[in-house]
This record gives sequence, C-alpha cells and structure tokens, in this order.
Amino acid sequence: MIITEDILDETVPKEMIPTRLDSALNLYTVVLDHGKPSLILYNTNPDTWNTLYSFYEANHKFTMDEYYINISEPTYRDLLTIMKEAYTFVYENEKGFNKEKRMSVLKSEFIKTFFLNDVSIGDELIPIYELKYSKSKNAWTLYYLENYVANAVDNLDKLLNQDVYVQKIVPIDSKSDNVQGIPVASNIITLLSKEENAEILRQNILK
Repeated sequence: MIITEDILDETVPKEMIPTRLDSALNLYTVVLDHGKPSLILYNTNPDTWNTLYSFYEANHKFTMDEYYINISEPTYRDLLTIMKEAYTFVYENEKGFNKEKRMSVLKSEFIKTFFLNDVSIGDELIPIYELKYSKSKNAWTLYYLENYVANAVDNLDKLLNQDVYVQKIVPIDSKSDNVQGIPVASNIITLLSKEENAEILRQNILK
C-alpha cells in the first residue's frame, strides 16, 4: 500500500509493522507521442508496468534487513520519520551515498542498461513511501522510492527502439490503471495523480 497524506496519523496494523527497510531510485522518461506528453513504461516484471527501477546492485542501494521498530503502536507518519532518519544516517552519512553520488550511479546504470552514451537528469519528483509484504524476504517492508525525470539523452531514437525490455508509451494524463491487461505499478499511479509531478514531467520532455 502507498502511504498517502490522508492516513499519516493512522496506526499501522500490528501485523503490518515492517521489519525491513528498502529503497529504489526511479528515472522517469517523457516523450511527445501524437502531441501528448507521455511516459515510457517498461515491463521488467511480467506482472507489472513500471519505470526502470535502478540500483539493483546490492552495493549501490539502501536496504536494512531485520530492522525492528521500538514503538508499540507506530503511525504511518512514524514510519516515514524512521525511514528518513535511517536513510540519512546509514546511507548518506555512513556509506557516503549523498544525492550527488546517487544521481551519478542512477545515470550510469541507465546508460549501461540501454547502451547510451549520456543522459541528463532534470528535476526531482515527489518521493513515494510504500508498505508491502516482500515474498522473497518473508517480511513486511517499508520502501522509499526516490524519483527523478530525465531531460535529455544522447540518442532518443535508440532509447525509443531499445529491445532490452518490452515497453509502452502512455499519456501522463491517462487514468487507466492497466495497459493491455497488465497493471501499472501503484507507485506510478500515485505519482501521476499529483499535479505537481505531472507538471514537472511536462517540463522535461526528451527531444
């Protein structure tokens, strides 16, 4: 479930209190398709359309297994505070992954994935926090999704015609929660529902 503003002060059900923290960086890419600003989606997981989740490499991402929260009845707001503090203390301060370094790795992984020479990151989008059960880890996990949008690539044709992943181009004002019967990831739906994000995407159309 996406943690939205309207539930921040609600108490997290006891059985859903996370024992694991995880994160990902997303790089959104927007192009004009039939005159409409549209998002490039990738089918990296057969069950879901998503943007490219970067930081797959273990030594580049923030994750904490067996993390125990010392609050008996935490609210969702408490979860966000816990994530922010752990992310800053462990990932940024101890491991040195400040924003500049994270963006540098994000760029290099995107370039490597799609065999490009260069990509420029434009603006940062509103982050998303998600609480869900991780089947692979057998634990409720709190995810922090940091979101950016690219504003230039060295070869747009090459990106649009990449064959690494199945892709679709969907208008950012689309209200559909699926494409060809496959669900669009809930984090994308939430992100696009915020007009501030939609406007940032419109201002960073790749050419």
